[in-house]
Parts: sequence; C-alpha cells; structure tokens
Amino acid sequence: MAKNKEETSKVEKNKKAAPKKVGRQAGAPSKPSIFARLKGYFLGVGAEMKRVVWPTRKEVINSTIIVIVTLIFFAIYTFVIDYLSTGGMELIIGLAK
Repeated sequence: MAKNKEETSKVEKNKKAAPKKVGRQAGAPSKPSIFARLKGYFLGVGAEMKRVVWPTRKEVINSTIIVIVTLIFFAIYTFVIDYLSTGGMELIIGLAK
C-alpha cells in the first residue's frame, strides 16, 4: 500500500505541474459588459469634474493678457532677428560679388 500512496502523490504532483489552459476557465471572473464599463467611466468623469477648481474671471483675464503680451513680444523678436539676418546675408552676398 505504501507504493500506491507514493504513486498516487506523484501523479497528483504531476497534475499540478501540468501547464494551465489559456482562456476563460470555469469560476474565473467575467469582464463587465461594455455598457457597464461606459457607465462607470462617465460616473468617474462626473466625479472628477466636481473636484475641478475653475479659475475666476479675473484670473482668466490676467492669463489671457499675459499670453497676448508674450505673443506680441516674440513676434517682434522674430521679426527683428529675421530682418537683421536677411540684411546680414545681403551684405555678405554683396561683398562676394
């Protein structure tokens, strides 16, 4: 009988070591339906939107002014650099003739 128990335990160990099947197995949790996932997504979006701290009107106006002033500064800076580099290239080309 001792050999039978040893053989049985070896067989059970081999069964445990066998590769697992790929795919859905009995008792595995199933994935929620697309509608349940969409509902959860939109509920989460709504909860996050309630947490957002929106800027005041004054903050928006100040930020807009800063953006416009910065835009004008860099437009003038780009124009000056372009004008000077074009003049420099024309001077170099004129000297080369």
